[in-house]
Amino acid sequence: TRDVPRALGLALLDLSGLGLGHALLRSWGGLAVALVSTGVLAFVALPADPDGVPLALVAGWLVILVLLAAHAAARGLRTTRRVPTVPVLGLALVLLAAPVLAGLQYDAARERAQHARLEKQLLDRLGTADRTVARYRTSGYAGHESAFSTALTTYRDLSREHPDSAAAHKVPARLRTYYRTVGAPFDEGDYCEAVDPLRHLLTVPGTMGTGRVPEDLVAWPAPRLATSLYGCGIGGLGTADSSTAEYHLTALLEDYPDSPEAGKVVPEMEKHVSFSLRDKGGESPCDATKSLKTLADQATSVAKADGAPAATVTALGRQAERARGGLPTTTWNCALAAYHDKDYAATQTRMRDFTAHYGKDGRAPLARKYVIAAQVADELPAAGKVKPTTTSGGSITVTVRNDSPEAVEVLYTGPVTGSFRLDACKGCERYEWADTLNPSFKPCPSGRTYPSKTLRLPAGTTYFLHKPHGGSGLGGSPATDTVKVRGGYTYTECAYTAKGFGSSGVDS
Repeated sequence: TRDVPRALGLALLDLSGLGLGHALLRSWGGLAVALVSTGVLAFVALPADPDGVPLALVAGWLVILVLLAAHAAARGLRTTRRVPTVPVLGLALVLLAAPVLAGLQYDAARERAQHARLEKQLLDRLGTADRTVARYRTSGYAGHESAFSTALTTYRDLSREHPDSAAAHKVPARLRTYYRTVGAPFDEGDYCEAVDPLRHLLTVPGTMGTGRVPEDLVAWPAPRLATSLYGCGIGGLGTADSSTAEYHLTALLEDYPDSPEAGKVVPEMEKHVSFSLRDKGGESPCDATKSLKTLADQATSVAKADGAPAATVTALGRQAERARGGLPTTTWNCALAAYHDKDYAATQTRMRDFTAHYGKDGRAPLARKYVIAAQVADELPAAGKVKPTTTSGGSITVTVRNDSPEAVEVLYTGPVTGSFRLDACKGCERYEWADTLNPSFKPCPSGRTYPSKTLRLPAGTTYFLHKPHGGSGLGGSPATDTVKVRGGYTYTECAYTAKGFGSSGVDS
């Protein structure tokens, strides 16, 4: 008779994937097919791959099991072999749990493999960011901002998107390396180079998100930035590039007004101003002039910092006034130094600058005398031995006449220094240059009235410079004369112009 329960049990035994239904029927071919197909599936599936087993292979294995089960059921209905029905059904039901448990275990293993693969991918991303930071450890943050930003973004994404991963747990340690690398210029004492990197580090907690940066790192950049702003700022005090000091010290007072470094700004400014004002042991007069001008501007600019303490603003204003108050003396001494160094062109420029800026200073009249003396000495070097004074007048007369169709400016220095202008002589002509070589040559012949001026000079050597001026285009060159003035005599000088070389002359 047909034993349906027995046939069902044999079919269920084959569904376990071990071919036991065919084994009880002693159908060794079916058993072999079951074992081979299950073995192939196990070989491909193990060890568990993150992507799992190909769906086609699983589908093919299931089709084989279903066919084997159908074959076993059909054979079970017809077989005369004694197969205990109840034990078969019981064993079949127990063994059916095996594929289910194996599938669950396989899914768990596959999830572990997927997790391991993800962890490796995350660690690879972490390693890439680490190598980026290490690559620019020597060259620094400047010029590689985008590379550092990319690395930081990686750290952020790992912490935010995979907080429980091994890579995320390593991020705090990596951030310490990041901070040390970006902030390296500070440790090297390069305060100007450290400013921008430290400012970048201030933004890192915002980039990473709340709680993802250790508290000690959050507090790390601010005091170092204050120190760097101060160090870079004072390094630029009194220098030509005044913007360095102004920018950094202003930022210090605006961002960290209560810091110890902010309290040092005024004393440092005062020290620089005092050094430039010092006559001995300080800067040279010309350097001091440049420094004081710069320091005055810097102190004024920094005092405008938003939020700067009122006491600091007031103190900086005082230092600006001190610096400006010292400028007349250093400017004067700088001009004198040029005269002593026989740099007469610089003397003229500096003395004119002095009178232009400090015309009410008591030294302004003497500065004008130095301008005259420097012009004379530039053409007649011996005149440079004389130091001009504001003395005027004397008891000896010297008359200067102009026998030239050009107006002439007469400058003189010696016991007294001065200048005057003689108009062009109407009707006078230039002399032939060859005539001036004749020993009997005498300009300013009698019988004619010449533009003239009579000076009263003290005894001593006076140096004269005649500079032709006018619009005729005759182009006479300056002429010089040295006159040893003695009491009991009267002196005359005659200015003239000679043809041929566009020269001027003086006859005394």
